[in-house]
Amino acid sequence: MLQLFFNHANYWAILVAAMAYFMIGSLWFSLLFGTIWSKEVQKTGVTIKDPAGKEIGAKMIQTFIGNVLAALSLAILVYFTGISGWLAGLKLGLLCGAGFAATAIVIAYTWESRSLKLMAIDFGYPIVGFTVCAIILSVWK
Repeated sequence: MLQLFFNHANYWAILVAAMAYFMIGSLWFSLLFGTIWSKEVQKTGVTIKDPAGKEIGAKMIQTFIGNVLAALSLAILVYFTGISGWLAGLKLGLLCGAGFAATAIVIAYTWESRSLKLMAIDFGYPIVGFTVCAIILSVWK
């Protein structure tokens, strides 16, 4: 069955959805919530260093690979469910972002005793990212 998907996949849509997710992360953890996020992470005893040189490149590539995997997974769901249109994409993205990514973060952060503020920033990113990806993928088939 996956062979059928890979034969009909819109790889441009998957790439654009992954790029959108990546750009959301760039804004999310810098301009929008970067300062608050850094302070909340440091409260847990983790020091965030500014990566330099090859380290920043490697981190960006790893993040983008994660974004591609998320977009690819959502594209598979869009294909097999047959959804179409921005509203259906919105619902699928919210379902996957909240139902899978956010719940995993909430469960882990609860046991790690991380702050609600940090939890909200960290689970907000995949909810928004998955939603934007799913809208792109359900509109651009």
